[in-house]
Amino acid sequence: MANRGTDKANRGTDPLGGFLPAVRSWFTSEIGKPSPPQVQAWPHIQQDENVLIHAPTGSGKTLAAFLSSIDRLFATRKPGAKNPGVQTLYISPLKALNNDIERNLRQPLNGIRESASASGEQLPEIVAEVRTGDTPQSARARMMRRPPHILITTPESLYLILTSPRARDILRTVKTVIVDEIHSLSGTKRGVHLSLSLERLERLSPGFQRIGLSATQKPLEEVARFLGGQAVVSTESGTKTGIESEPRPVTIVDAQFEKKLEVDVIGMPDREIGESAASVWPQIIPSVLRDIESNRTTLVFANSRRQAEQATERLNQQVMTELDPSVRPQESTDGWIAERAETSESADIDGPFYAHHGSISDDVRHTLEEALKSGELSALVGTSSLELGIDIGTVDLVVQLQSPKTVTQGLQRVGRSGHRVGETSRYRIYATHEEDLLESAVIARGMMNGDVEEVYTPQNALDVLAQQVVAAVAIDDWPVNDLYALARGAYPYHELERSSFDAVLRLISGKYPRHVFSTLRARVNWDEENGILRRLPGTRMHAVDNGGAIVDRGAFPVYLADRKTRIGELDEEFVYESKAGDAFLLGSQVWRASDIDDDRVIVEPAPGAAPRMPFWRGEFPWRPLQLSTHLAQFKAEVASRLEPYIDEEADPPEVSGWLQDEYRCDEAAARQIISYIRRQVRSTGSVVSDHTLLVETYSDSVGDRRIVVHSSFGGKVNGP
Repeated sequence: MANRGTDKANRGTDPLGGFLPAVRSWFTSEIGKPSPPQVQAWPHIQQDENVLIHAPTGSGKTLAAFLSSIDRLFATRKPGAKNPGVQTLYISPLKALNNDIERNLRQPLNGIRESASASGEQLPEIVAEVRTGDTPQSARARMMRRPPHILITTPESLYLILTSPRARDILRTVKTVIVDEIHSLSGTKRGVHLSLSLERLERLSPGFQRIGLSATQKPLEEVARFLGGQAVVSTESGTKTGIESEPRPVTIVDAQFEKKLEVDVIGMPDREIGESAASVWPQIIPSVLRDIESNRTTLVFANSRRQAEQATERLNQQVMTELDPSVRPQESTDGWIAERAETSESADIDGPFYAHHGSISDDVRHTLEEALKSGELSALVGTSSLELGIDIGTVDLVVQLQSPKTVTQGLQRVGRSGHRVGETSRYRIYATHEEDLLESAVIARGMMNGDVEEVYTPQNALDVLAQQVVAAVAIDDWPVNDLYALARGAYPYHELERSSFDAVLRLISGKYPRHVFSTLRARVNWDEENGILRRLPGTRMHAVDNGGAIVDRGAFPVYLADRKTRIGELDEEFVYESKAGDAFLLGSQVWRASDIDDDRVIVEPAPGAAPRMPFWRGEFPWRPLQLSTHLAQFKAEVASRLEPYIDEEADPPEVSGWLQDEYRCDEAAARQIISYIRRQVRSTGSVVSDHTLLVETYSDSVGDRRIVVHSSFGGKVNGP
């Protein structure tokens, strides 16, 4: 057991005073000065408080959360002692982020032991391992025999561990739970699902510490309540038993120091009179290529997997048209991913660009991330798969193709550049049409002001509750009152009525009219007389096969000819429209389908073939109401400022200057916004705003009258 060697006075004056000497020595030599979130959070974490850390990307939040846990592990473990179970549980929404965290933990874990060894002290080995859906069965079995001290996982894998009678035992020793990128969970049903899993964990390891991390979360009090959950107690009133709950205390560490941002909204290329309006991409892509060539490392973000593939293909074509084919033959840019996958050897990268998204296999994504980090790749075109805190090294510039759709997403993406404390993050948004341009301008101003969208946790999601109740009963008999108390402990269910809870129990226990729902069957047994829920044959299998809140969109995995090397996945509809022999793009590589099975597609590299562009079905990223309201207000303000000049042709300098200063528009973007709003006012006398809707009538091609309602409130309002 290590000696802390600190006193109370040292703790009060030195942010590192509460850590072991070896931890202090390593941190000082490798990191240097603690960052604001570390200085502010450590005293609370070391007092075992629940803590929510809000700080910019690249400010050391993750290390702020982990270092105290690592310090505690080194201080309490004896060298050679058997580990009884997991001490620290790290949860993130991305499997790629989990793998990255595991790699990055090796530096402090090894460095601290080396620092201790240099001073003559022996520290125990601390093991960190990843458990996700990609973890081999052999590794999962090994974890149950020899649990790691630190377990890195996803919300869905935590649910599966808790639903395994053997695997859950390794979690009985959990002291700390770290929830990273909590903003991406707290406002979704996936987060609701996680909150119930945390309450199930609370029954296994009562009183564990909760630490939440994010750079973009608002309101902080709401996220803190989501993180902490509810302390629940039973009450007796005569013959009735009731439930009372109150939020568990969570300390909010708001370390939002000023992060230097450079955000530019780039206007659309000017067209010559009579030029085709079919596409703006032939004019935008050369500008993006110049951005890449003028920086060492560039990230290009697209809003969909299909757009990422298309942009990558266009960039590669642009490179080839600007270079002599005899100097850089097309064949040298094909097959790199396949070669890496088959040989696991490095290859000379000759300038091609690659797409990085959720339908590319984990191995390929990791290969691309490492290539970007090492400098082999100068740029990578990605989607939200690169948005969160994955370590991809130093990025000089982030390019956004079309509006990022939310201020939160824009801040997450720009944070990939200038990732270290004190560096400037640079972001260039390329708009492709006028409405996209206005939205980009409003988001740019919101980013500069840190005005992220507010997120609220869905309440009383009964479908998620039913799933978790089945999972809990699958491995234990539960008194109904205890299970109701567990549900009320999760913040999304803190006001759950007992009648609603009982209705869920009636559904999953088969107490519904058989003549109406004859195909349904009971998932659990509800002994109402004794108030007990018990499992039925198949209960656990049903819970495991139907876990999580991520929508299953149907995808076919894509394998090389060895039928072992997975390179990605395709949408099932795209596969149904394909046949053996078809060539298509995936990860900016051209592949030919050699065989299409019932559950997979077998491919071989097809350099030089004319490929189809794949598509993936998914939910459209509707604009949130808060941003929609700001956009509507922006249109009204531009119209108001233009009112004295509405009949003039020249752009008023004060309006153009205001757009460039306040909304980060370049000269072309400001001119195009002014022209767009001016044309609308001239045509209708008004613009759509937060107080004005426009209703347009016209006759269609067959003479029928049509009505169009113009509203800027976004799809979540306009759709219904």
